[in-house]
Amino acid sequence: MTQQLDTLYFAPETFECEVKELYTLDEDTLGVVLDRTAFFPAGGGQSGDRGTLGDCDVENVETRDGAILHLVKNCEETVGKLAVGTHLTAKIDRNKRFSDMQQHSGEHILSGIVHRLFGYSNVGFHLSDREVTVDFDGVLTENDICKVEDLVNQAIWDNRAVRVFFPTDAEKDQLSYRSKKEVDGPLRLVEIAGIDLCACCAPHVRHTGEIGALRVIKSEKNKGGTRLWILCGKRLMADTRQKLEQNRLISTMLSAKQNETAVFVQKLKADHAALQYELVGVRRQLLGLQAAALPEQDVQVSFLDADADTLRYAAGLFAGRARSFAFVCGEGGNFVLQTQTNFDLQPVMQLLRTQCGARGGGRGSVMQGSVHADKETLQSLLESAGKAAK
Repeated sequence: MTQQLDTLYFAPETFECEVKELYTLDEDTLGVVLDRTAFFPAGGGQSGDRGTLGDCDVENVETRDGAILHLVKNCEETVGKLAVGTHLTAKIDRNKRFSDMQQHSGEHILSGIVHRLFGYSNVGFHLSDREVTVDFDGVLTENDICKVEDLVNQAIWDNRAVRVFFPTDAEKDQLSYRSKKEVDGPLRLVEIAGIDLCACCAPHVRHTGEIGALRVIKSEKNKGGTRLWILCGKRLMADTRQKLEQNRLISTMLSAKQNETAVFVQKLKADHAALQYELVGVRRQLLGLQAAALPEQDVQVSFLDADADTLRYAAGLFAGRARSFAFVCGEGGNFVLQTQTNFDLQPVMQLLRTQCGARGGGRGSVMQGSVHADKETLQSLLESAGKAAK
């Protein structure tokens, strides 16, 4: 059994240990069991610590069948340095550990305040290198989220103490604490003074001020409740810096003040919509002139660089100049078949399916779908179909 050292804060950041067991988990990964460890294994919704064993990189830490496995690359060099009985110095990646601590401690404050204000429980938590999500079993409005966010940050700036302890059996009965599941084994509680008391196995900061700040960056409805995406401390700083830089670039391109970029973008969108509307009108005029200039013939086949709405409009115009039908093909192989006579389009559609792998269908005088074939093949096939039907 691995002796698990204190993982509350940064102590110990480095420690001496001995390799007790070595497992080949797959062709790429080894699992190293130590006699003692301060690495936090993945659990409670949080990824495991990273760091080094000697000069071998620990990519993750997991618990399997009661053993704490430090995952390293499976290669000849690694196996040689981590043989059973090897004594070495282990080191935890402080930056990763501290970032995770900020996010997790911030989540505890958030969940405690949501529970106190609205009675909602935290029913899901995920903390990875890319994102942090918290799921609540009730609906939070935008106003609710803003209120909670303000209270969370006030608790952070109050620099409240964070206490981690194992209560006695007698103390358990007197304490009211949050827990997503029944705890099997020793109960470890994390208390944020005056804010929250929660069962948790993960590392946390000593004082809330170390979290820096918390921001809810996104929210959505989830299984009848609410999912929040949050960022704290160093991650929030990096995210804010990136977004501010993007806003600065936009403001430069628009020659707008940085606090007025949304107004300028809204105006650009309105101008773009007006131009698009005008463009559609002009294009339809041109299609009308193009259709009027077409000689009347059995089949009208056209290829346009156009969207679905324009294809349908063009097919209606061109069908008026066809004794059998019109075929108009556009972006991505999308097409429209249309007739203004009693011509049966079903055999033409079936021919496109069997000869060109077309997909689609319809009824009556209009059919549409998609096809991937060269223009010459389609032209020849469709003209033959039109003539055969005469």
